[in-house]
Amino acid sequence: MALWAGLITAALIIPVFCFRHYIQDGGKFPDHMLDDLGMKSADLTIRKAGILPYATLVAGLIVVLIANWIFVL
Repeated sequence: MALWAGLITAALIIPVFCFRHYIQDGGKFPDHMLDDLGMKSADLTIRKAGILPYATLVAGLIVVLIANWIFVL
């Protein structure tokens, strides 16, 4: 039960991110953030990693769920 409570609690930040990014910032990252990273707005349009970050997140979720299923007390 603790795993699901933690996942649900962690997922509560997603609507906050969506509101801040899409409503307050208009769907683009602030210029001062890009200055700190030494980037330009054009650098954000180039996709470099493809699907690998998403595949890694899905694989991590699968590992957590399988470990919870195996090691549940």
